[in-house]
Amino acid sequence: MRALLPADRVSQELRCGQGCPHHFCRVNTITAQDFRPFDWEAVAKSYRRRLPHLTQPGAIYFVTFRLADSVPMAVSRRWNEEKAVWLAAQPPPWTADREREYHRRFTMRLERWLDAGHGACVLNDSDLRAEVAKSLQHDDGKAFELGDWVIMPNHVHVLLKPLIEVPISKLLGPVKGASARRINERQGGGGALWMDESFDHIVRGMDSLRKFQKYIAQNPVKAGLKPESFSYEQRWLLQ
Repeated sequence: MRALLPADRVSQELRCGQGCPHHFCRVNTITAQDFRPFDWEAVAKSYRRRLPHLTQPGAIYFVTFRLADSVPMAVSRRWNEEKAVWLAAQPPPWTADREREYHRRFTMRLERWLDAGHGACVLNDSDLRAEVAKSLQHDDGKAFELGDWVIMPNHVHVLLKPLIEVPISKLLGPVKGASARRINERQGGGGALWMDESFDHIVRGMDSLRKFQKYIAQNPVKAGLKPESFSYEQRWLLQ
C-alpha cells in the first residue's frame, strides 16, 4: 500500500494528546499539493442511505460517526424526512451558498445535539475510547491516511485521506465493526453500537482543512467536557 506523503515530508514526533508523557505519534505535514481541486462532475454520488455522500478519489475527508443511541429514533426519523424533502427540491450539484445552507440546516443541528450529550455516552469510559482509537490506527497507512481525530462521549470526528477507492462508509466499516465487537465484549452486551451511516464532507482546500482541524481540537471545549471524557490526537501539521 502506497504512503500518502513522501518520507521527506514526515515531521518529527509530537506528543499525541492522550495524557501519557511518553506516548508520541508521527505527525505528517499537509500542504496545498495534497489536494485535488473539487469537481462536481468527477465525484461519484450515492444516495443509498439518508445523507448525500460524495466520493472523490484523492480527496481529504472530514468524517463524523456516532453511537446508535445518540439520537432517538423518532427524532432521527423526523430529521431524515425533512432532509429528504429539502434534497428533492435542491439536488446536487450545489453552489457554495447552497452547500452552506445544507450544512447550516442539517449538519450543524446534528452537531449541537451530539455535543449536548444525548444517549448513554458509553465513550465517557477511557478504556472504550481506546478501542475506537485502536481501530482507527489499525487501518492507518492501509485503507486510509489518518489525520486529526477526537473521540467524544457519543460520537467521533476524524480527518482522513483514503488510500483505496471505496465509499467512505465501506472504508470505515472495519473500524466501526472491530471497535463495536471489542466494546460489546467489554460491556458484556451486544447489538448495534454505531449508527450505520456516517457523515462525510470533502475538504475543499487548506482554508477548509484548517477550519476542520480547529473544530476537532475545540469540540471538547465547546461541549464543556472534562479532560477525562474525551480523547484527541493531532496528526497533521498544515503549511
